[in-house]
Amino acid sequence: MIDPAQLPSVLSKIPLKPGVYLMIDSLDKVIYVGKSGVLRKRVKSYFSGKTRDSKTNFLKKAVSEIRFIVTANEIEALVLENNLIKRHKPRFNVLLKDGKTHPYLLLTLSEPFPRLLKTRKVKFKDGNKYYGPLPDSKSLRFIIELLSKTFKLCTCKTPINPRKLPRRPCLRFHVGLCLGPCTSTFSKVEYQISVEKVVSFLSGTQTPNIGSLQDEMEKLAGEFRFEEAAELRDTMEGLKNFFITQRMEFLKPVECDLWGVAQSPDRFVASVFFIRGSKLLGNRTIETDAEPAASLGQMLSTLMTRFYEDNLIPLKIFSNHPPVPNAILVEYLSKRAGKSVRCGVPRGKELQQLLKLADENAMEILTNLKSGDGERISDGLINLEQALLLPKTPMRIECIDISHVQGTNPVASLVVAINGLPRRSEYRLFHIKDAPGNNDVSAIREITRRRFSRLRLEGESFPDLFIVDGGIGQATGAQQELDSLKVDCPVWGLAKREEILFSPTGTSIKLPFSNPARKILIKLRNEA
Repeated sequence: MIDPAQLPSVLSKIPLKPGVYLMIDSLDKVIYVGKSGVLRKRVKSYFSGKTRDSKTNFLKKAVSEIRFIVTANEIEALVLENNLIKRHKPRFNVLLKDGKTHPYLLLTLSEPFPRLLKTRKVKFKDGNKYYGPLPDSKSLRFIIELLSKTFKLCTCKTPINPRKLPRRPCLRFHVGLCLGPCTSTFSKVEYQISVEKVVSFLSGTQTPNIGSLQDEMEKLAGEFRFEEAAELRDTMEGLKNFFITQRMEFLKPVECDLWGVAQSPDRFVASVFFIRGSKLLGNRTIETDAEPAASLGQMLSTLMTRFYEDNLIPLKIFSNHPPVPNAILVEYLSKRAGKSVRCGVPRGKELQQLLKLADENAMEILTNLKSGDGERISDGLINLEQALLLPKTPMRIECIDISHVQGTNPVASLVVAINGLPRRSEYRLFHIKDAPGNNDVSAIREITRRRFSRLRLEGESFPDLFIVDGGIGQATGAQQELDSLKVDCPVWGLAKREEILFSPTGTSIKLPFSNPARKILIKLRNEA
């Protein structure tokens, strides 16, 4: 923690210019990265007045040093902040660590013979056409199959080189699912026409010619080729379902993203609706920790910056809560997309209704995150966060307990709670290998080391709270192992009978009997 007596001197050295600031802890680790148009003013806000949320209070206590990098303008600060967050992965920043990106349909217009492919990575300004994001891979495979049956474009994984054709065409050509650009006899004109039709389909300016397919199906049925007729019928149904029945009624073709958002002191939820070609393709829910002292608009701006690194940027992005700073974000996204991007509140009644639905969806998800079944477990988690001064609500808690038979055959059980409820599929049993049979502290240290080493090795997230069965000795032993692994995770010991919580520093807390937090911990400890 920065000495309050030295704080004015520290702040006076920070310039009144745009840039990025880095907050460093006692282990010389970057724990938070932020940006601002006026660095000193922004950093000073963390230490001015009484802070309401526990996360900001915890950040202030954890900071030992503040560094800064001056940039020419706020756009450069935004880009630099993004790069530094990806490099350091600070624990107080918004991190989209789950890598959940929706699949896109890719039409490789940059190639001599465009192909229809699946991709999860959008490359800007590469000359290709991206359509999406789509709800899931199954939907995408279905669409590719429908389009290839209808327009017979190539779906091979490798590009077609006109100067070096393969010895023989693939199976899809032989069964009539591809026009065969890999053959020397195919028609370039016919292939280009098919490409243009696919582009029209994907842009929403053309609907499938169901009539011609209907005629062909009836012809096949009249020739008693029922299997082929049934296949064509399924193709027609798929095209109608995807391109017609799900289209929404807009006066003009619409392509945009709608961001519904909701925020609590420590959590932020966004529900994003994707509209392409006047069609609601699907939506994605993003849940993350709220950054310290960040407003809803600032959180939205931060999340959009991260999200559109790996996703297609539409011409219009709408939200009832403007990102802060809006102009900087719009300029950044426009430069990245190579086109003018608008970010604001929609005007049309249809979009306003959809956006209201997105907001309600985000709020419902946030409410569900904050409550369990039966009694309001959210109250217990929030009380636990406040009582233990945790950096965030402990949505994931892990608890270990050591047991043995008269000092022999020691084992450790590990239980997990998600949102205050047991997650039995993640329970684990450890056989103590190195620690003496009747030494609980050594056993706690061994299991802590093994557990967190495995989580790090497998790239899994660490728990928000780690509970060990015991008192100060057990909590201190676990903390020492975490320090040696350079893992930042709150540790507390829970003593039996007295039900007193002990921190590694010697702090003790006894929660009231009626406190929901006490019920969660005792239930979890008893599970172990």
